Amino acid sequence: MNRKQERTNQANVEFTRIVKKAYEKGVNETEITVEELLEDIKRDLKQIVMN
Repeated sequence: MNRKQERTNQANVEFTRIVKKAYEKGVNETEITVEELLEDIKRDLKQIVMN
């Protein structure tokens, strides 16, 4: 596998992890708002881009 493909695969894994985390948080935390979830997702996605 070339470097670009490896990086893309890793980003896909990270994205899936972020979505799962947000889903679990939304389902399990009764006090969380949509805005808070979106902020968490944005922060996590920025980490993918930075790497």
